[in-house]
Amino acid sequence: MRIFITGGTGFIGSYLVSRLLADGHELLVLARSPEAVAAVLDMGAVPVEGELTVPGPWQDEVAGCDRVVHCAAKADDWGRRSDFWRVNVEGTRHMVEAAAGTVDRFVHVSSIAAHRGSGTHDETTPARRGGHPYCDSKAVAEEVVDEAVEKGLNAQLVRVANVYGPRDPHMLPRILEQVSKGRFVVVGDGNQPSNLIYIDDVVDALEAILLQDADPGERFLITDPAAPVISEAIRIAFEALDRDPRITHLPKWVALGVAAFAQAFGLLTGKRPFLTFYAVLAVGNFRTLINDRTMSRLSWSPKVRFREGVGKTVVWWRQTAG
Repeated sequence: MRIFITGGTGFIGSYLVSRLLADGHELLVLARSPEAVAAVLDMGAVPVEGELTVPGPWQDEVAGCDRVVHCAAKADDWGRRSDFWRVNVEGTRHMVEAAAGTVDRFVHVSSIAAHRGSGTHDETTPARRGGHPYCDSKAVAEEVVDEAVEKGLNAQLVRVANVYGPRDPHMLPRILEQVSKGRFVVVGDGNQPSNLIYIDDVVDALEAILLQDADPGERFLITDPAAPVISEAIRIAFEALDRDPRITHLPKWVALGVAAFAQAFGLLTGKRPFLTFYAVLAVGNFRTLINDRTMSRLSWSPKVRFREGVGKTVVWWRQTAG
């Protein structure tokens, strides 16, 4: 099968590229820089030079493929709204325009950030804008895909939880960095669900969605129901690094106050704040994810428990930045 992938040199995308190549598929990967072109060639895929945010000849290559996986996104807890919109919303619009009427399946990789807030969420929970530019852009990107589905695109939307594993550029390296110093601050009582899932399990699910039959507009939720709560995840991280756990609990309202100060300082100085509202709420909100329908629909369930996954991640982290 000939498959076009965006974000193929990113965290999730690079693992998916490796898996699909190993399974014998022909992959075309959008590459926006010479470094990305080299990385795609190293993986054994075909680079397609182009910028997701700028329509161009690269869109013709999409039309020549059987299926598409749109992984590319600007994912960050800090940044200008216009930058999130340009990549996550307009970039998605350019992708669905290229795929319309030409490919037989379009898999859009979204995020649980589109849910916003505390509460219980499943595959039917609507995306909701809540003020943060990343969350809002992911919600609007889903609206763009839904509009394309109404016009005939066979697209599926996949909300992915907090992914970790070797090469993780976001969550777990920050946690391990703090844990390695012998102390960690947990927002609230620590009983919030961590919603963590290991990268290999995510790729298993994405491959199943890509290759199995699915309905246009169908939504999937990729998370691990067995993942530990925040405080237990931190204790396991301490064990993996052979450190005695020293955990301090900070009320969420205090953490939000600190984040407000940090963000104000960041706006004044142009420097990245050491703490943001998004980061506090991402770990401080009590958000329960239920994905029974996804697991049943795909005949899939996560295989890598957190203790095993964090052990593998620690080995990589020590070799690179630890």
